[in-house]
Amino acid sequence: MRLGDDAPSEGLAAADEAELRDLLASGKKIEAIKFYRERTGLGLKEAKDAVEDLERGVS
Repeated sequence: MRLGDDAPSEGLAAADEAELRDLLASGKKIEAIKFYRERTGLGLKEAKDAVEDLERGVS
């Protein structure tokens, strides 16, 4: 699954996509959610849901 092809990555640049994947791969879920919120402007719940969907491989 490529981030650019699904809802969780809406509004993310390629470099941001790579950073988000690195954070998740390093087990830094909270930091990934914060990062996603900063980059997209979404609220906490929406960002958490998007990051968890990405983590599970759900598009």
